[in-house]
This record gives sequence, structure tokens and C-alpha cells, in this order.
Amino acid sequence: MQLSRFLHLLDTYGADLQRWPAIDAAAARALLATSAEAQADWNRAVLLDEALRDTRNLPDAATLERMRAHVARHVARTPPPARPGLLHWLRPLLPMGSGALAALALCAAWLTFVTPAPVEDNGFSAPRQIAMIESTE
Repeated sequence: MQLSRFLHLLDTYGADLQRWPAIDAAAARALLATSAEAQADWNRAVLLDEALRDTRNLPDAATLERMRAHVARHVARTPPPARPGLLHWLRPLLPMGSGALAALALCAAWLTFVTPAPVEDNGFSAPRQIAMIESTE
């Protein structure tokens, strides 16, 4: 293992070699046995881990019990969710509210009740044009 890889793993996993992947931990132990620079970096990481562990504030048991009791009271006071109404099945059809349903109904009514504009027959329909082309050949 190279020293740069060792330093990267040391920054990633900390000084406790049990948290490292097994293959890397074995290579790190071999490097620590031969390299003074790796030992110095590992000692600094051990001191940093201890300092971080000592500065951690753990709540006492009474504080944890008060927090648990507060959460339990809050959960007990929360009303159960309301049952879905009669038109609950309609909700997926209304992603943008009732405006989308109104627009859909308006379009359906327009397509149903509006008569199409009359088409002028100028005598040049497709079958007639084909017949005219065939007759000229």
C-alpha cells in the first residue's frame, strides 16, 4: 500500500483499523510496521479520534426520558387521518384541481354540439382527380 492511499483511507475511516475494509486494513498494518511516516500520521489520527470522542455531548437519561414522553404525548394527541370521501377515486383525475375538469367538460360539449362547417364541393375530390389523371395517360 502506498502512503497516499493510506492517508486517504485514514481520512475516510479514521484510526480504528477494524472499521476499514479487511484487505486495506491488512495492507495498512504492514505499512505501519515498516513506515515511520505512516506511524506518525496514524498517531495524529488516533489523537484526533480521541478528541472528537471526548467533545461529543451525550444527553443524560432524564433528558432522553423527557423527550420520549413529549413525543408520546404529541403522538397521542394527533387525530387519526380522515377517511376518504365519496369522490376519493376522482382525485387522481384532477391533478390541477377542478379547472382541468371544467376545461375537459367544455371541450367535450363543444365537440358534441358544434356542427362542422360545410365543405365546398368544387368537383376536385381525390377519386375524381385520380380518374382525370388516368384518363389523360
